[in-house]
Amino acid sequence: MAVNLDVLLQSPIFDVWAVPVTFVPFASQPGAGSYQGRGILNTYGADVMGMDSHIYSDQRTILDIRESEFSVLPQQNDHVIIPLDCNGVPKGEYQITDTTSDGGGQTMLEIRKVETRTG
Repeated sequence: MAVNLDVLLQSPIFDVWAVPVTFVPFASQPGAGSYQGRGILNTYGADVMGMDSHIYSDQRTILDIRESEFSVLPQQNDHVIIPLDCNGVPKGEYQITDTTSDGGGQTMLEIRKVETRTG
């Protein structure tokens, strides 16, 4: 008997942790309008050792989505607007830089903050 992880596991997790977001489908659906969705936002530290043994610290910001909630999955170069994280902190607009499916109904979107110049 197969286990449907999307229904049994991811559905209740997303009901608790996911935040509302707006997707802007620049690449996945050119010319289409923005649409609402939800995702779980997280940031991970990433330490990279250089050839000179110095450590460079950076971070990876991701948004996990349930594939079953999309007719067309977001892809690289689409944008996502995250008004607030699960703690009520304003986040802003991000560009999707990479996507990775876990094979169980969830896709991790690696995202990068879109910065606007002022002045």
